[in-house]
Amino acid sequence: MTTSKTKTGIDAAFSRPLRPVYIVTRHGFRKRCLSRSAALNNLAHYMTTYVFHHLGNCTRNPDIPVLRDGMLVYQLGLPTDRYLDAHARCVRRIRRLLARKREIQQWQEKHDALTEQYREFMKTKPF
Repeated sequence: MTTSKTKTGIDAAFSRPLRPVYIVTRHGFRKRCLSRSAALNNLAHYMTTYVFHHLGNCTRNPDIPVLRDGMLVYQLGLPTDRYLDAHARCVRRIRRLLARKREIQQWQEKHDALTEQYREFMKTKPF
């Protein structure tokens, strides 16, 4: 259980300050996003990319040579299927973590209200 004074890893990575901007910070990357979905996608991207590079796997297909205006340039390869699948799994897990955190927070609020109600009830108990 976390209290209001301690921050979990997901709280540190995915925070929302008072202004309408989400700030995503993870593995040395930092990005400000205007929407929650963009923030989730960026967080999943940072986490998935970190794991792929740590394991030595490629996140993109090889670059493609293309002729443009008589010059040979290389077009960046598309993300691999394994990377896209891992990214989608990561987004789902982050969403599940945030939903679980919301459930715990709602339970905690209900529990605190009941505890306060119980204390008030015990004060009126005749001895």
